[in-house]
Amino acid sequence: MKVLLINPPYPFEESPSPPFGLMALAAYLEEKNIEVKIEDYIVNRFSEKRAYEVMSSFAPDVVGSTGVTMNIKKALSILQIYKQINPGVCTVLGGPHATFDAHNMLLHQPYIDVIVRGEGELTFEQLLSHLYDKDKYSQIAGISYRDNDNAIVHNPNRDFIPDINILPYPARYLVQLSKYRALGFPINMMTSRGCPFNCIFCVGSKMVGRKVRYFETNRVVDEFAMLATMKFKQINIVDDLFTSHKSRCIEVCKEIKRRGINHPWTAFARVDTVNVELLEHMKEAGCTMLCFGIESGNQEILDKVKKKITLEKCKQAVAMCRQVGISPMTSYILGLPGETEETIKKTLEFAKELSDNYGFHVLAPFPGTEVREMKDYYGIEILSNDWDLYDANRAVSVTPWVTAERINEIVDRFNGSIKAYILSLGEKQKQGQKLSQNEHDLISNIRSFEITRDLILDRLIENHPGIANGVPVDAKNEFIEYLSQKMKFPKDEIVREVERLIQLDCINFVYKKDNKLYPIWK
Repeated sequence: MKVLLINPPYPFEESPSPPFGLMALAAYLEEKNIEVKIEDYIVNRFSEKRAYEVMSSFAPDVVGSTGVTMNIKKALSILQIYKQINPGVCTVLGGPHATFDAHNMLLHQPYIDVIVRGEGELTFEQLLSHLYDKDKYSQIAGISYRDNDNAIVHNPNRDFIPDINILPYPARYLVQLSKYRALGFPINMMTSRGCPFNCIFCVGSKMVGRKVRYFETNRVVDEFAMLATMKFKQINIVDDLFTSHKSRCIEVCKEIKRRGINHPWTAFARVDTVNVELLEHMKEAGCTMLCFGIESGNQEILDKVKKKITLEKCKQAVAMCRQVGISPMTSYILGLPGETEETIKKTLEFAKELSDNYGFHVLAPFPGTEVREMKDYYGIEILSNDWDLYDANRAVSVTPWVTAERINEIVDRFNGSIKAYILSLGEKQKQGQKLSQNEHDLISNIRSFEITRDLILDRLIENHPGIANGVPVDAKNEFIEYLSQKMKFPKDEIVREVERLIQLDCINFVYKKDNKLYPIWK
């Protein structure tokens, strides 16, 4: 059995990380002696030619894709092409959007054969065991499909995995991690599954359960130690709520410190789940930043969306972070139920007062969220079901008291101020004005990202013609000359970037069968 897993395109501007869910699924399937290949179309451009090549060389029995709402249309279009190449292949769709919009997916996308809802590991493996016996599909909890009469069937939900410690480490070796590292993106890990809260704008608790299930401490720290050797600038702990269990969180931090692992990491937290003792342990274990979803500077809105926090708790949590030396990152959602011009003004003011590091998103009523399913009750008008617009950066819904244009104007002004600041630093640098170390690092990181982005998306390494075998062969300088001809950037910047990529073990130089020397992604 061969399975091809698709990671659909996702904007670099959203700082994507290696596809954790797919790598976790792949590892579980490999344990069951299923051969898995991951096609990652975030750091590799998708094309029909590439799809033909993969189908020809790998010949999968199943092509499966994940997808969140903002890239679900891309996932669907890619699956359609794979289905056209081989109509006999089984196409499977999973992820949060497919889970909560399964009926529409099957109703309108005839090239989708099966939808795996919720946690994928056990369901997908059981589907593969009955792949060629459709009569047994009715026995598989957690799938939606068309029966032999072409009627859409939704089997009962599958229970969540009681002990997630049965799951192996994610199969990160199936993804080109070097490209993510080169772009400066972090690497993710997970220490638990589940979220005990039920905010109306989120599907987290529906997707992974209200009960939090934990990986064992030694397993968590073993994985952390492994990731700490991989030269990523940061490890992100992407649990819905890492701080849900204080004593267990402290236990993990103590074990990191006991082993002497020194690597920066971040996590998500709620303002009502931290105290000074916990934060001190996190700081000592290397935590540099905690991300808090504040959502609104208006208490009535917080109550309405079932956030179950207070503005005072927000102030206390941020103050405690500062006290111990952890940077508090706060995020907000504009356009929540009850939003008015006045509440937006309060949120903007609260954000500025609370933390220097903050950002805004716009409410996107994703399928499965309470705010979408009860939009009339919450006074929300949904303006569009074009999923490409659901990037949480523009208004796709409104309240009666504030227009979409007004929300978009506020977000554009905020983002525009950041862009203007960056442009001003660039001008200062051109004019020879002195920049602070932080300003210099910011400009340098942006230029580094731009060069590497083009290097990846234009496949300049993969398309390198090779260096003839001479004595001696200065591979690095030959490569720099090649890039200088192909790229728009000054040669001195290309030199710095190549040096950085070599130092990070992102690229290497190898001889191939034609006895030429080629650069490759490691």
